[in-house]
Order: sequence, then C-alpha cells, then structure tokens
Amino acid sequence: MLAHRGERPVRRLSSRPCAADDILRLGTLLLLPEDRDVLAEVRSLLDEGMSLEEVLTGLLAPTARHIGRLWEEDVCDFVQVTTAMARLRRLVHDLETHCLDPRPVDPASRRVLLAPAPGETHTFGLTLTAHFLGETGWDVATSFEPCLTDAIERLRAEWFDVLGLSLSCDVHVERLALAVPVLRRASRNRDLRVVVGGPAFAGRPDRIRLVGADAAVEDARQAPGILQSLLDLRIRAC
Repeated sequence: MLAHRGERPVRRLSSRPCAADDILRLGTLLLLPEDRDVLAEVRSLLDEGMSLEEVLTGLLAPTARHIGRLWEEDVCDFVQVTTAMARLRRLVHDLETHCLDPRPVDPASRRVLLAPAPGETHTFGLTLTAHFLGETGWDVATSFEPCLTDAIERLRAEWFDVLGLSLSCDVHVERLALAVPVLRRASRNRDLRVVVGGPAFAGRPDRIRLVGADAAVEDARQAPGILQSLLDLRIRAC
C-alpha cells in the first residue's frame, strides 16, 4: 500500500460523453448570483461514467467558451463572467483534490510558468494546461495577472525551463510580440523555451515566429508532449 500510494489511477475511457444540455446547465449554475455547489453536479456526471478528462475538456472548456459568448452578446456583464471564471478555476482545483491522489513534486522536475499574454482576460485555458502538465510530473507555476509585471518578477527570481503564454484576441498579437523579448531577457534561464497557445494561434502557425515563440499548443492535452519535445531538442542540440 505504501509503495503504490502515489500512483495515479489508470485513465479510463468515458462511457458518458458530454452533451450540449450539460454545458448549458453548468453555465447557468456558474452565472447565478449565489454560489452553488457545482462540484456535486459534476461528481454526479463522474458517477454516471463521464471520465475526468471528458469533464475537463468536453464540459468545463466548452462552458468557459459558452460564457464568453454570452458576454460578447451582452447577455451577462463583466462581473458575472469574472465570478463564473473564478468558480470554474476553483472547480478544477476541487476535482483534482477529490479525484486524484496528491503527487509530491520531484525537486528535479522541469518547471514551467504559465501566464496570459498582455491584455488577455481569458485564463481558463491556462488552468486546464496546468492540470495536464501537473499530471505528467511538471512543476507548474501560474500567474493570472493581465499585465506581465508578476511574470517578469517570477522569471527573474526563479528558474523556469519553459514559459507558456495564452492569447485569445487577435488585437493583442503585436503586444505579445513586443513582450516576448522582454520576458526572455528577464529570465534566469538564458535558454528559456517560450510556448504560446489559445484561439489567436489556431490555424495560424505563422504567428509562432511572428511573436518570437518556439512552439504552439492547440489543445491543453498536447502540452506535456510538446513541452517535453522542445527540451529534448535542446538536449540533442548540445
């Protein structure tokens, strides 16, 4: 029992796929003025056969996009959206606490800092990325500040192998291109790898070079493999 205490359960396939009604119901609960026990709602879906991965990528991520569309259509206001996104991030943390055994961080783990691009307000994708990276043994730090001051200070004070930046809005691409060299210069790691993600890079591989990044991630589940391949390339180059 002691030897196997830290092992993760084997990933199981989802026998209960997410439906559109699930997304609409969760979105409605998250936007209510009073704080509801959404964890109980989601745990009932897990009991029905929905896998944790399906909950994260098939339910929570689409719910975040759904709430974002409601904001764009003026169905809900900024305060409602901000509160709903905070509840979503807390839900991910609660699911990790209830569904996964705690994994001690290996001091030799490679470290990644995740942050939104300058001006970016959508950060739920970073939360999912942090989850999948943490599941594969990465030591993950996050900074959800809309400006880069906190990220710059973290890069100066701590060692990170990779910096991940998320961007959803096209209008901030130029700001990100100006910020990446600043972030690289601030890093204690002179060979810092920079990875970008978010809707602004979907189907636009040209923007990877435009902003000065090393790679892009289109799906949070792909992040561990892409980050690992970047560091493996660096080792082979040496």
